[in-house]
Amino acid sequence: MESAPINPPKASFAFILEDNLKPYRDFILQNSCPPANLPEGTVISSGGSPAPEACFLLEGLVKVSIFNVFGYERILGYHKKNSLFAMDGLRRDKNVIVTTTALTPISLVKLSKENLTELFRKRPEFASDLVLYYSDVLKLMCYDAESQTSNSVKSKLANFVILYTQSVDYRTLGYIPYSQAELASAIGASRVQVSRVCAELKEEGLVDIKKRKLYILNIQAFYDFISFQGFE
Repeated sequence: MESAPINPPKASFAFILEDNLKPYRDFILQNSCPPANLPEGTVISSGGSPAPEACFLLEGLVKVSIFNVFGYERILGYHKKNSLFAMDGLRRDKNVIVTTTALTPISLVKLSKENLTELFRKRPEFASDLVLYYSDVLKLMCYDAESQTSNSVKSKLANFVILYTQSVDYRTLGYIPYSQAELASAIGASRVQVSRVCAELKEEGLVDIKKRKLYILNIQAFYDFISFQGFE
């Protein structure tokens, strides 16, 4: 039986983070406050408001996004289990930038600056690995920003495909669970443009297209179309 896909974003898809900090799950649980369980739809942190804690996600799916002055939502990414989010909440003297929302019921551990300091004291390697983790987050955000400025719809789609195929979701499903309209929204193009590019890719034997499913038949070919060379 196929796994149920997540609800596709209505703005730009960026990345899915999962299991990046899995080796520290038990350590965090044993040395932090008890987990909190929150229902679907909970806004954990809201852009423009202070948030005193970061969150280690134990189970569920969290959306990270920002809103412009016109109320348009720009989705920056998704967090799944064993990842840390809302780190901008640790700057208590400033409002946070991003909004984090539970898309499913979630379980998380809240971590204040003091909590993290104590965890770092007990296991210094956790601090160094957390720096590497956020280096990866920054790299992914830069990758997404570059993709959004690409002039070619084909390049935007190729950037998106290569990034998505590196996610746990893709390795589980074996396809990208988006319609052409949702792909268009994800890469900042029109549905007509994406439909034209997808038809071209299908004719070349690089993809197979089903209802809300995009199968990638030759991932290596997409590297000829990308506009960014930061990923192997």
